[in-house]
Amino acid sequence: MSIRFGVCTTFDKIPALIDAGYDYLEFGFGNLVKMTEEEFAEAKATVEKYNFKAEAYNGFFPGEIRITGPDVDYDRITAHTEKGMARAAQLGGKVTVVGSGKSRNVPDGFSFDEAYAQFAKVLGIVGDVAAKYGITVVVEPLQTKETNLINTVAEGIEIVKKVGKPNVKCLADFYHVYRNGETLDALRNSNGRLGHLHLARANDDRAMPYEEDIPTVKEWAKAVKECGYDGRLSLEGGYKPEFDECIIRTREILKAFE
Repeated sequence: MSIRFGVCTTFDKIPALIDAGYDYLEFGFGNLVKMTEEEFAEAKATVEKYNFKAEAYNGFFPGEIRITGPDVDYDRITAHTEKGMARAAQLGGKVTVVGSGKSRNVPDGFSFDEAYAQFAKVLGIVGDVAAKYGITVVVEPLQTKETNLINTVAEGIEIVKKVGKPNVKCLADFYHVYRNGETLDALRNSNGRLGHLHLARANDDRAMPYEEDIPTVKEWAKAVKECGYDGRLSLEGGYKPEFDECIIRTREILKAFE
């Protein structure tokens, strides 16, 4: 299997993704859950019309659903997950990203160890629900400005080990890797625990790479190949100066991963 390439965007952009040579759409899981039945039916019809699936999902938990701290409601977490996974499966879903930095941020004065255990439990719950639909769950390490829990790929891999479920893995987002000052060694040593990739430049506007970024992208691609990863890679960030032009330009640069 070779790496499949996708873009984090909305269903109306599917024709542009097809024209630019992408393989799938990545959509917001929380937004999927919030869709009315009519909106979901429209999304499903679009997927079927173009035979182009929404294989990946980010934005798992909205900020009002806490997954650490004193106000965690596991029943609500499970219900949210069940509804979203059932819908994602109908749209061709294969991987869901649990980033949700606001939801998982350890509150001031709350035990870090307890929050870590809560997050691991939530990942286990999400993993069990996802397994019923053949979907992989990946925890997303985020830069320290976005959360104080699981910031590096190395930390993501450790909590994946703790959860201990075959369909719960780690995501590597090159933007966050570089914003945190992490090397690519964790990717190289991920030992099959890498389940998804996100890509954007590590600059303030989180744009997609330009021609001058090709040497850096080749370094990323080399690390990915060295660890034997052959899953999905999604663009996630700013599409400048214009969406269609940007994804065409970036698709050429992504050939480094092929």
